[in-house]
Amino acid sequence: MPLLLSDRLKSRLKVPHGTLYAGSGRKTMDLLKSAPDWGNPAKIISVGDVTTCNLIESGILPDICIVDHLTCRAEVSDEVKNRIQHPAYQEVTIKNPAGTITTDLVTAITDAMTCERLIRIFVQGEEDLAVIPAVVLAPLSSIVIYGQPSSGCVLIKVTSEKKKEIRELLKQMEYANDGKSLWRML
Repeated sequence: MPLLLSDRLKSRLKVPHGTLYAGSGRKTMDLLKSAPDWGNPAKIISVGDVTTCNLIESGILPDICIVDHLTCRAEVSDEVKNRIQHPAYQEVTIKNPAGTITTDLVTAITDAMTCERLIRIFVQGEEDLAVIPAVVLAPLSSIVIYGQPSSGCVLIKVTSEKKKEIRELLKQMEYANDGKSLWRML
């Protein structure tokens, strides 16, 4: 029942849907923490192994992190894997093939939003599109942080306007099987 990434949507998703903070590593994380959009977020959600690793290294434990042990379709280093295995996290493993948003992914994000513990969602497949349901499902004033390849990190402040914008992107995805029931979850 997944939603599938359409060809016409691919180019729209390469453009940052929040504020891009150029650079990498701790310096970029320090820029994020001092960003006007940071404020006092309801939830901090990170998508991507390197982004999550950099946040943890800089002393920020996201409430929810979504990882797949890949970066730019190559396996991350053992060092990155070890750093994101922080003991504060309860791990949930789900399957989500590349270019899709599955019911498993949406359910895991939904459950994580209401959990009192820190949650690491490990995706067997690909987590790139997890930003979309994360923004839609996050409480207002949350922040979603993801990596922008070869550029830096993107910070999305979750507002009702941003949720509306991301839902418009969802409408451009293709439905496989009974994808409409997945759409209703979002």
